[in-house]
Amino acid sequence: MSVSNRISSANAPANSNFAFQKVSKTQTTVENPLSVMDLMVACGIVQVTETASFDFPNFPEAKKSFQVIYFELSSDYATHTSLFGGLVSLGKPNGVILQQNRELGNFTLKFYASNSETVKGYLQKIFGIVEEEIRFKSILKKIIQNQQRFENEEQLLKKELFY
Repeated sequence: MSVSNRISSANAPANSNFAFQKVSKTQTTVENPLSVMDLMVACGIVQVTETASFDFPNFPEAKKSFQVIYFELSSDYATHTSLFGGLVSLGKPNGVILQQNRELGNFTLKFYASNSETVKGYLQKIFGIVEEEIRFKSILKKIIQNQQRFENEEQLLKKELFY
């Protein structure tokens, strides 16, 4: 038996024992089944006041639908209007128009229905930042209160010891 025959016969069992032929990576993209409107209602941060949808009948081949949603921050989050407005003014992804109307105290969201996944991702990001900021402020408030309590107790102890 030649060396090449021994190598090929040694490789044959290894190849036949291999159960699968292809390795594929699973997709990690998770689509949100909620519509933009459902997402906004479910988050509890905003209160939708009006919606509108426009098609383009002159160009039916475009198959585009333009969505407009008017909303304001709910009463629990109304004190954070400036934070929300600041986040909105930092920039938006392509296909998303989100504007603040300071005089009326509301916001206008405009987008094509085909960009709804982008809009949902953007809104989730903004809502998440607002909630984290509120959480941070509440924790910071507790820390400051504890620090003030500690300083008051320290002053009382000093007063009792030295006076």
